[in-house]
Amino acid sequence: MKCAIVYVTDFPFSVPDCVRAEPVIYKKLEATADDVALLRAYVGDRPTWRNPVHPWRVDSRFKLTGVPTLFRWENDAIKGRLEDHEAHVESKIDALVAGN
Repeated sequence: MKCAIVYVTDFPFSVPDCVRAEPVIYKKLEATADDVALLRAYVGDRPTWRNPVHPWRVDSRFKLTGVPTLFRWENDAIKGRLEDHEAHVESKIDALVAGN
């Protein structure tokens, strides 16, 4: 496997950015010829996610500030990321998958 794309989202879907980004993320990753695994991770419901000590927020590796967020995970480290305001942009998803 070349890399993993970690897709962090809410569940059930209540964040408009997640609703907008998900179909674009799947479309782009299904179309890639690269050897990429998609790992989907949930932050929980809105009250859980809003907790300032949520594990995704306080973990020094992730420091999550919004959802959806995409991480390029390679060789046990984050090699790139797209924040909530850009996780739906097709050209940025392409660049993340390509490692640019």
